Amino acid sequence: MLILFVNGNFIAADADAAIYRKYERLSARNLLYLQSELHELERDLEELDAEDVKERDSHDREAQKRARQWPNYARGDNERARRHRELQNDIGIKLRTYHKALILENQVLKLSVPTPRVLKAFKRWFQSNPLPVLWGRDKDLFRDERDLVALAPVETDRLNIFLQKYFGWFLRVSAEENPLGRSWLRRDEN
Repeated sequence: MLILFVNGNFIAADADAAIYRKYERLSARNLLYLQSELHELERDLEELDAEDVKERDSHDREAQKRARQWPNYARGDNERARRHRELQNDIGIKLRTYHKALILENQVLKLSVPTPRVLKAFKRWFQSNPLPVLWGRDKDLFRDERDLVALAPVETDRLNIFLQKYFGWFLRVSAEENPLGRSWLRRDEN
């Protein structure tokens, strides 16, 4: 828990440090999984519809009446009407989940990547502490740079780069103002 506290303070001390993983592979697999489930539900609905067409084409007047009237599906007590209701309910729930996941993935894909300078400083902070900040499996948490996003991307216009490079020492936060006691962007990184 102390590690989360220190990392949380580190990120809160400087918005440039708001770098997180996107988990692109997990996200893609989740979307594919939801898509497969919906495809299966779609096939089930098509099979039920095909059964309805067969029944409607039969000479059974009661079956034709059941197939054409909404109340028979909405409140009908027969097995097929119950199956239709359950299937439509499952489709609605899964479709909402899938559409939310698609919209969120679209938004995540639009997030900015960290600049090389900020990423270098970010990684150096994790490596420069006397005690390891990330242990075990977590030590590789930020290894794949293509899977990282910057929630507060640094301005990269020429004036800002010039000011950071030559006057960054002047813009640094003092140890009293910084809860970590030091700035994570050092002069040699600007």
